[in-house]
Amino acid sequence: MSSLFDLPVDHPVRKRAVIRRSLKMSSFEAVLAMPLVYTGQPANLVLAALLAQGLKLDPGAYGLVVSLPFWCNMLQLFITPVLGRWFAMRSVFIWAIWLHIACWSGFASTLLIAPEWAMAHAVPLSVGFVGAAGMVAAVMGVAWTAYMQAWVPARVRGKYFARRNRLAQASNFIFLLLAGWALMNPSLDVLAGLILFACWTRAISAVVAARTQAAGDPVAPERVSWLKQWNDLRQNKRYLRSVVFVAAWMAVLNGFGAFQPVFMLTVLTDNAGVASLPLALSLLFGALALPAWGHLLDRYGARPVLFNAVALWALIGLPWMFVTKESQWLLYVVWAFTGAVNAGIVIGQLNLLMKLVPPECKALAVGLNIAAGSVGTAIAPILTGQLLEWVMAQGWSDLRTYHAFFATMPFFAIGVLILLRKVEEPRSAPVNHVLGALRNARTLGAALGLGFISQSLFTPRGPGKRSEY
Repeated sequence: MSSLFDLPVDHPVRKRAVIRRSLKMSSFEAVLAMPLVYTGQPANLVLAALLAQGLKLDPGAYGLVVSLPFWCNMLQLFITPVLGRWFAMRSVFIWAIWLHIACWSGFASTLLIAPEWAMAHAVPLSVGFVGAAGMVAAVMGVAWTAYMQAWVPARVRGKYFARRNRLAQASNFIFLLLAGWALMNPSLDVLAGLILFACWTRAISAVVAARTQAAGDPVAPERVSWLKQWNDLRQNKRYLRSVVFVAAWMAVLNGFGAFQPVFMLTVLTDNAGVASLPLALSLLFGALALPAWGHLLDRYGARPVLFNAVALWALIGLPWMFVTKESQWLLYVVWAFTGAVNAGIVIGQLNLLMKLVPPECKALAVGLNIAAGSVGTAIAPILTGQLLEWVMAQGWSDLRTYHAFFATMPFFAIGVLILLRKVEEPRSAPVNHVLGALRNARTLGAALGLGFISQSLFTPRGPGKRSEY
């Protein structure tokens, strides 16, 4: 009896078997990758402890270092397309993993071998290693997206990425608990050990990624010039509108999200341990909600799911307007539901991007999308921080200032939704069909004291209209 590998490479049975195995391997790779991926994200728990407590950077230097990954996401726009002209995105992705490991293991080894020297040169050391790791991670992110888009079947992307992200969220949740326990003693050797542990699991994930059989797209036989790629993207209105939406959404998300923990620590409590608990709750509920989002994405499409998810994000965030020390327990509910909604938005953005990326300039298109989101993510907190300082300088209390600030969240969400309405997605259902599938949002609105809003949203309009929900 002949084995599966005796069949021709392009045989449908063998191709399906390769895809199924590659999907499993990619999910396993994500689980092992998350500790180091999380460590490299700006202003996460491990990086904040390393810079602020371990190396004792002042706020100005800390802000500079944690902003580096955002700027790297923009700089990669000039690097990744060049690499794509010479190497397949699969190869770029795998080699970028090893370079990312090298950057962080070098940082951790320096902290272990020469802690006094590291403390004396904390700023250039942090800028060098975090900047290099951020640059590699930016290229790696674009290469991964282009590689996955090439071989993951469109009909199962929603369900698959929901399952993959759920496993990654669970891994991140466990690592966050481990890091929280380890960082009770935030010494340099403990921090270095935590980073080296993350590098070890990432090295295993790199081996898994290299053994994943899906090849992705090969290098184009004829190299397309940058100018032609830029011209093609400029003429693709559907794609450009999605880029504008991503930039606006990331600006809104980080403009408010960056100051929600600050509000909790400065106004509601001074216990960082207590303030970190909702973050873990958000990850947990995000992992639990991902299968439902994946089903909705496969059935209705990315655009209608995003439209409803962003609207839910604004609805769920309304309690930020009036929460106080006496009612701060409500934020545990808010963070839990926000994590569930954000999970849908993340995989919705990914699926929309994969549908709209032009195949002839894939690396440049993905890089531009990530760069646009990074611009919004980097600039919004700066502007909102200056606004908050100005309002407080007028004599407003911290509590009143933040309440007024959070009251503007729904208006900015409406602006994002207006931009999203202009994005056209092939093979997607009407927005109201997804709204019907989210009938449990009515219950959520009632639980938050906003039943009149959810009831209005679910009421059919016009003569002869009948609700199916």
